[in-house]
Amino acid sequence: MTEPLYYKDRYLRSVDAVVTGLSDGAIILDRTIFYPEAGGQPGDRGTFGPYAIRDTQKGKDGEILHILADGSALPSVGERATLTLDWNHRHFFMKEHTAQHLVSALLFSAAGIGTVSVHQGEDGFTIETDKTEIDEDVLLRIEDAANDAIRRGLDVWQDEVSHEEAEALGMRRSIKVAGRVKLVHIDGVDVVGCGGVHVASTSEIGEIAYVSSERIRGHVRTFWKCSERAVEYRRLNASAVRALSVLFSSEPDKLVESAQRCIDEIQQLRHDAAKLSEKAASLLLEAAREKTQDGKTVIFSSCVATRYYEGLISEDDDCIVIVADEEGRFLFHGDKDRFEALRAAVADIRGGGRGMLYRGSFTGRAEEFTSACRSLFSGDGSLEKA
Repeated sequence: MTEPLYYKDRYLRSVDAVVTGLSDGAIILDRTIFYPEAGGQPGDRGTFGPYAIRDTQKGKDGEILHILADGSALPSVGERATLTLDWNHRHFFMKEHTAQHLVSALLFSAAGIGTVSVHQGEDGFTIETDKTEIDEDVLLRIEDAANDAIRRGLDVWQDEVSHEEAEALGMRRSIKVAGRVKLVHIDGVDVVGCGGVHVASTSEIGEIAYVSSERIRGHVRTFWKCSERAVEYRRLNASAVRALSVLFSSEPDKLVESAQRCIDEIQQLRHDAAKLSEKAASLLLEAAREKTQDGKTVIFSSCVATRYYEGLISEDDDCIVIVADEEGRFLFHGDKDRFEALRAAVADIRGGGRGMLYRGSFTGRAEEFTSACRSLFSGDGSLEKA
């Protein structure tokens, strides 16, 4: 079995190792500093001599698999080379994993909120809690407490005890493994069973930012960022606030009020525009019918969108109505045989419907489409333009 050196020295960045086995594009080594994905923490990546390692996973039998970026190029069993971590990737997830422990511990101790599951990612981490509702003020207080713990630089260390000793500690989370238990301690704040790798001090985290929360599976899931991702998030928000303050000519604390006022005005304008379009469609259709010789076949191009005509045509209407607007949409009222004749005559249309009403789209110019319709359906040869 591979010797896991990451438990002996979590800051070891390179080590010489020997290939002891091969497995489907992955190599097995006699020892490793690469942590395999587990407990929400992604697997490590880096290099083994000239070979790029894109991920580290645990196999079915518990062996540590170093998955190569190019699975077709494999070293030989017995080959020795230097194993080197992508340290920026590893160190970020050490910081993020520790940040997750810190936040989960504070949620439990300060607010009685338990952790159901966690996920770590490149952009941040999530904590699914055992609560159905959490006031945002509570989460902001947890953010404050976490950053205070970071400023104080609390020691973080790992050890291993028997299962009985671990059970006697009364930890906030149940023990999920049999036999001896690996523990992670944050001085004066938390002790919990975990087999991941973590930083040596909370000060390495830098800062933690609460982002948002949502309901999932009946629980509240919270979103957080830490370290450089928290800095990026804070600076992005500050930049957005400055830009919006200029756009709205508003102080930062009045931005939401200004934005809501703008949204209300836009919605009112849209409502007014829709009413005007409905009125215009009614007048245009009425005028177009009056201009036809038989009052039954109406074909015209309209500057008003087809959707505003739908409510003006009933199933009892015995005329054919085709409206082509500048958006490349049409509305057809007539029997199915006539619509199929239109579909056969104009190859570049798509659409369908039921009863007597059909909707669709066409490519090309509206004038060409209405001209084709006139040739099919208009007995007087006239084309009305509204």
